[in-house]
Amino acid sequence: MLLFCAAGNLAQSERRIETINTLRAKIERDIAASEAEPEHSNIYLTELIVNKNNGSYPAVGVYRPVAKFYYTYGDREKEPYPNRLLKIVLAVDRSDRKEYSEFVFNDAEQLVFYLGRMEGIERRLYFVAQKPIRLEENGKVLSMRTRSRTATVATVLKERANLVAIFRRSLEF
Repeated sequence: MLLFCAAGNLAQSERRIETINTLRAKIERDIAASEAEPEHSNIYLTELIVNKNNGSYPAVGVYRPVAKFYYTYGDREKEPYPNRLLKIVLAVDRSDRKEYSEFVFNDAEQLVFYLGRMEGIERRLYFVAQKPIRLEENGKVLSMRTRSRTATVATVLKERANLVAIFRRSLEF
């Protein structure tokens, strides 16, 4: 019986991940189409570039984060302006390394996917109802039951919250 339940949970988890990957692919296609013809698109882009002129930071050297917020319309009866996040891309260039992160959101603006690349490690986190359901590192599925992996999830959720707050403030102009 226990084996049957475990197999059922695994199948359900796989279906959820497939649904998330389908959503990601759709968002990627929609963003590519909007970049090809921005004047006919309902996907908008806000870009924040820190240190655009590449000035040297003390004790750091090169430091240039670029955040891209892709968004569209949500409930137009409640809010006539575009304000629903689809995806956040964060690229950070430093003297000694490059970092890259993606955050993908569903229609309810809940985080469903995170991709992070840093120091030769690629992490993928899948979420359902803001709770992690799978952690992959360099293509290998890992358990989330260790302290360090729980800390990784907490760090991702904190970064998401900070970036969403920056996006929300950008709409106040």
